[in-house]
Amino acid sequence: MIRKIFALLIVLVALCLLLVPKFYTDEQHELDAHIRAETPGEYIELSQGVTHYQQANIDAKEVVVLVHGFSVPYYIWDPTFEFLKKQGFRVIRFDLYGRGYSDRPDVEYDQALFDRQILDLLDELKIKQPINIMGLSMGGAVVAKFVADHPEKVKKAIFIDPSHRSFYKSTLAIPLVGDFFAAVFMMPKAAQGQLSDFYYPENFPNWVEKYKEQMQYKGFRRAIVSTLVHFAKPDKLPWYERIGSLGKDVLLIWGREDQTLPLADSQRVADALKTKTFIVEKSGHLPHLEHPQIVNAKILSFLREN
Repeated sequence: MIRKIFALLIVLVALCLLLVPKFYTDEQHELDAHIRAETPGEYIELSQGVTHYQQANIDAKEVVVLVHGFSVPYYIWDPTFEFLKKQGFRVIRFDLYGRGYSDRPDVEYDQALFDRQILDLLDELKIKQPINIMGLSMGGAVVAKFVADHPEKVKKAIFIDPSHRSFYKSTLAIPLVGDFFAAVFMMPKAAQGQLSDFYYPENFPNWVEKYKEQMQYKGFRRAIVSTLVHFAKPDKLPWYERIGSLGKDVLLIWGREDQTLPLADSQRVADALKTKTFIVEKSGHLPHLEHPQIVNAKILSFLREN
């Protein structure tokens, strides 16, 4: 009798782990051409799926590619994109796979995936010359590995509060358990949690609702979980050390009050890159949004200096 009860409990737990994530979700729609027709930006078919991107000044010689962070899509670059556009750069921003309006392929979300996405995008846009590339938060780590592996493709690199340590979540790697944990405990807090990246969250009243838009399309949670399992696992410091050994021109920017990646960690990255940190006062994890004039001026000076 006890064995039967125990077996029944196991079945019930398994069903709970399997079924709850299917129904406890905001993902009600498939990303399709009809939805994408109503969005800004452009779309391009790459090797792993459709990528949502935007570019300006396509005839300009100097190219700047913007790589966003862990989960907020390319709109996180709004002031930076517009500023560089006005300065005459060929500026390109895009949604990483699994985010925004880009496809959510059912693959492992690791560095190889994002590396391939950048290479494919440059190839399809017929960009042959070395580029300037900028990475924010996790996008900083994506950029670091890209520069380390393809130094000949990069002229200068800019890092804004870049991810550099492992942020692997072992629980998420457990089949069924990981998806259940993400659905019930992680994703419901994801949108509101974005406000902790700001020193002045009251200045961004529509930030949470804007983030929720991408959460309604199927595959978002799977992409986020996979990233936390596959991309997050290695310590990224060797990627930055490789760049430092190459002698690349780099700019490192950090918000003084960053609670996501504390300023105390910046020295670790600065030492690896063999550079100094440009600190933005009264700013959290997103200094380019909270103090765009200060950050944009620094970026422009760095890009234009010989």
